[in-house]
Amino acid sequence: MSYRRRIHVPGGTYHVVQRGTKQRPIFSQPEDYELFESVLQAALRSTGARVHAYCWTTEAVYLCVQIDEISLGHFMQWLKSRYARGIQRRLGERGHLFQVRYDAVIVDPKAYLTNVVHYIHYVPVLKGLAATPDEFPYSSHHAYSNAREIPWVHCGAARRMLGKREEQAQAYQTLMAEPPTPQVISLVERGMPKTPGILGGPELAELAGHRPKRAARMTSDQITRHVCRMLDVSREDVLSKSRLRKLALARAVIAWHATVRGIATLAEISRYLGRVSSTLSKTITSYRKRQPDLFKLDAFTHLLPLTPSGYDMSDDEDFGDAAQHAAHAGSHDQDAMY
Repeated sequence: MSYRRRIHVPGGTYHVVQRGTKQRPIFSQPEDYELFESVLQAALRSTGARVHAYCWTTEAVYLCVQIDEISLGHFMQWLKSRYARGIQRRLGERGHLFQVRYDAVIVDPKAYLTNVVHYIHYVPVLKGLAATPDEFPYSSHHAYSNAREIPWVHCGAARRMLGKREEQAQAYQTLMAEPPTPQVISLVERGMPKTPGILGGPELAELAGHRPKRAARMTSDQITRHVCRMLDVSREDVLSKSRLRKLALARAVIAWHATVRGIATLAEISRYLGRVSSTLSKTITSYRKRQPDLFKLDAFTHLLPLTPSGYDMSDDEDFGDAAQHAAHAGSHDQDAMY
């Protein structure tokens, strides 16, 4: 059976379902939930990801997570492997806790974040585990209803979509008074009928790779010339060893557009720019926070649309080991942040 390749969209919001195996439950005692949440918080700190909603059942993990530069595939690999090792150490045995593949739908948060939160908080009811979301202890519903403080859950984005601050509590209660409709459940679980795995409009579909193929495809050199012209720097300086901040910004913009548009992988564009992959990744993260307008697909309207190769290969066989090897090899090179 063939699978859709994982699509990596930096800053993307995903609804993720990671199921366990038939051999054993994911959680068998209260300490397991505590361990999983501890590992999850470490993964969030390490990768810069954010959790908007969650629900833990014994058979599956449900997450609404917004990633940063680290792909969802690597985030989930990090989370699953560390939790599984913790359980194995406690039990003194080996064996798989999770299915290899997870289900993921990339979501347009401006349009559908509240739908995803609603669905995730209703999972225990839909699965027959509780009569109401209030009765199930292992979900972020209790943070949204102000029954319990969960600092690592970011409720603000979904709450703001429910109305003004003084209206949010009542609006959330109204939202949770009824289960999600079958139509909403289908959308959250599968995505749009014409774009499976994508819950959003044409812009998100374009970003995630569902678009007509085009004959023209940019090269790293072409995108470099475009960015240099827009930022008023020279190509020669960008490709030099200079650490001037304006050149570091240009390299970050070039690398981000090249990778998101499927022009090159981070390793390829790093070699082209003469930088270290890990350093370039940190530079991108830094400048995206300082000058976010340059890190949008419409920042340079003259650039060609995305090419069809912006995939996250972290779930493909041997990709994870190869990526880690490349990162470790690059870390021995001499380079600076700027």
